[in-house]
Amino acid sequence: MDNPSGKLRKTISENREPDKYTGDQTRQDQDISKPMAIKDEIKKENLKLKDMPFKKKVAYIWDYYKFPIIGVIAAAIFLCTFIKDYRQNRRPVFLDAILINSDLAYAYDDTLKNDYINYAGVDTNAYNLTIDTSIVITENSYDQMTMANVQKVFAMYSAGELDVVIAPEPTADEYGAIGAHMDLTGILTDEFKKELKDKGCDIYYTTEYEEDENGEQKPVGTYPAGIYIDNSEYLKGLGNNGAYATQISAGHKPVFTITATTTRTDNALKLLRMILEK
Repeated sequence: MDNPSGKLRKTISENREPDKYTGDQTRQDQDISKPMAIKDEIKKENLKLKDMPFKKKVAYIWDYYKFPIIGVIAAAIFLCTFIKDYRQNRRPVFLDAILINSDLAYAYDDTLKNDYINYAGVDTNAYNLTIDTSIVITENSYDQMTMANVQKVFAMYSAGELDVVIAPEPTADEYGAIGAHMDLTGILTDEFKKELKDKGCDIYYTTEYEEDENGEQKPVGTYPAGIYIDNSEYLKGLGNNGAYATQISAGHKPVFTITATTTRTDNALKLLRMILEK
């Protein structure tokens, strides 16, 4: 015999309206309860902190919230650094100079840069200024540092970013062979030549090349491309033994050259005059 009560229960179950506290409504209640739970948690934390002494309060906050705090600080530092770099990159360049194979490469000494800032009256809030003394290029070497620095210098030459290159004579010869140095004929007036002679500074000449009908580079003459600065008392006073003591002792005089692509010749000459006058 069939169970009528079973059929009745089934009929009631089929005809019953959906429980208003199940399904989507339950999820809505859960969503509402989340912020309330967070709010309650904040109240609890405030009550805990309310009666704590200052030192315990700081220790408690650090123990329980150090990772969020560190995250906020890191984000703030990143944002400040980004804004600073962005603003700096928008500034015009006053001078971009490099010293190759100097004894200052590992000295981390900003004396040359700071002296130039004072000498030329550079507003470092308005202009970017770089005097890089870290470039080391070892002759006949293919070590990682040398290759990286060779590529860096060539890239800066190609981009027209450089204004001044100070390097030992053999290195200056290499860059002179590709036409990297400015022809100083128009700058070396008779008065300037006399000034250089009085300071014991000779003029450096580089060879000029032209391509012949066979596509080969042939020397066609020389032109004044730099100033020997081995007698500079200022450079001798930099670092522990002087900016180029090692190179000079090896017979390689340092040469001050201005790049052929610079648009800041006046600022480059200010660096030369400072090196010769101080």
